[in-house]
This record gives sequence, C-alpha cells and structure tokens, in this order.
Amino acid sequence: MNRREMLKYTALLTGGAVSASFATVFLSGCSTPADEISVLHFFDTDQFELVSLLSDTILPRTDSPSATDVNVHHTIDTMIGLVFDVDFKTNFRNQWEELESYLTEQNFRQLEQMERVDLLKKLELNPEAGTDSARLAYMEVKQQVIAYYLTTEVVGREHLNYLPIPGDYEPCITVDDVNNRAWAI
Repeated sequence: MNRREMLKYTALLTGGAVSASFATVFLSGCSTPADEISVLHFFDTDQFELVSLLSDTILPRTDSPSATDVNVHHTIDTMIGLVFDVDFKTNFRNQWEELESYLTEQNFRQLEQMERVDLLKKLELNPEAGTDSARLAYMEVKQQVIAYYLTTEVVGREHLNYLPIPGDYEPCITVDDVNNRAWAI
C-alpha cells in the first residue's frame, strides 16, 4: 500500500476529506526523489541543517535507516511551513530561536554523537532556568521526528510488521508471535 492509497482509505474511514495542503505534502513526497527536494518552507538553510542534525541525533542510523535517510527533516519543514496554522508557526518560531541559541551556546554542532545525546537528555530531563522555550521546541521536534519516521513507507514495510490487508484479530498474543516487531498500521 502506498501513501496515496493510505490517504484514500483514511479519508473513507473518517468520513471526510483530507485537507488539500496536507494531501499535497504527502502526495508530493511520494513522487519527488530525495536529492531533488530543495525548497524549504519554514527553516532557512542553516536552521534546516540543525534540524537534520537533531533528527539524526534522535534517530541515528543503526540496523534501520536514520531519520534523514527517510527524509524526516524535509517532512518537518514542509509540515510546519505548509500545513500547521499561523499561531503554531509563530509560537514554534519563538521557541525554535531559543533552542537554536541554546544549542549554539553549547557547541552542539561540534559535539560527538554521544555528547549530543547527553546534551539533549539534559535539556529534556533537567530543565534549567531560561531553557523552558528551548525544551518545548526540542520536545516538539522530537515528537515530529518520531511520528514522521514511523509513518514512512520504508520503515513501515521493512522494519515493522506490515500487513496492508489485516487478517483475523488475535487478542493476547506474545511479542514472539509477531516477530518481535510493532505493527506499521
């Protein structure tokens, strides 16, 4: 099942139509190769580089692809720039500037992977005076990275249990019965 079919079924199941801007984001993402995505909708180039680094710090490449391998950073930029409402964008812009400032002060870009992870854990779990907005921006980015990562076709098909046409409902099964994987849909 590709994204177009999923959008169609989602619209049918919810009894409504998917908004035009939301549909445009996902449908255009299906047909545009990763190396041809160059238009930024919310972040400038420097900020987008930081979003990419944050995304790969949150979900680095292991036996599964990293967040940027499946274009999560582009989805974040497109969703915030084209889909989210003006109030969200304004609020997020202010919080983002605080996060960007905080990460710059901490030399985030020059740190090694584990040092970046430790810094983000510190920001998330031990809020210090003056970092509330930065923490909120980080939490928003982290939520989006994880959500968009889990909804990509590559991750759904290759790293989760993927069954486009569900079979019988089987309650109370063990994780071993499903190959120790979560379900994609």
